[in-house]
Amino acid sequence: MTVKEVISLLYLEKNLYPRDRSLDRSREELTAMAKAQAELLKDIPFELGQAAVAAHGASSPYAPAICEIRAYARRMTEPPRLSADEAWALAYKAIRTYGSSPYKHFKSGKYSYELARDSLPPEVWRVVELMGYDSMCKSERTEVIRGQFIQAWERQQRLREERENLLPFLPAPLREKVLALEDRTGS
Repeated sequence: MTVKEVISLLYLEKNLYPRDRSLDRSREELTAMAKAQAELLKDIPFELGQAAVAAHGASSPYAPAICEIRAYARRMTEPPRLSADEAWALAYKAIRTYGSSPYKHFKSGKYSYELARDSLPPEVWRVVELMGYDSMCKSERTEVIRGQFIQAWERQQRLREERENLLPFLPAPLREKVLALEDRTGS
């Protein structure tokens, strides 16, 4: 987004949030704000920024911070993410379906944890793996494991969002190295 486009967004915010006095500024102050914000929104098209501000306006009585505009823009352009409960349901189904047998499954030639891993999205398997697939299978305290899984899932999602907020601002060569490292580790 350009400085001029960000100024338009600030005026949109001013109209959406008439009680918010933080937007009552002189033209010079709004221009200075827009210059700073344009640097942080330069990778977001203006129309997407407008839609993100409008969506935020429908759900919050306060003007959006830059991170909220970026988060709304990302949610509008990416496929929906699994909720913690949806991720747990998939993990629990895999645990109940494949269990923790130390023997290879006759038909597939794979161990039970391999079948479970192959049945789950990578981000769900990452949490299962961190918690220990075998110990999850053997636990009789499903609600405790569920709570721990959900906490781990939400922590992973917060880290993912933080990383996604930072990546656009890294110099291109460093960003490519980070993405290549993620591809190798499956993060």
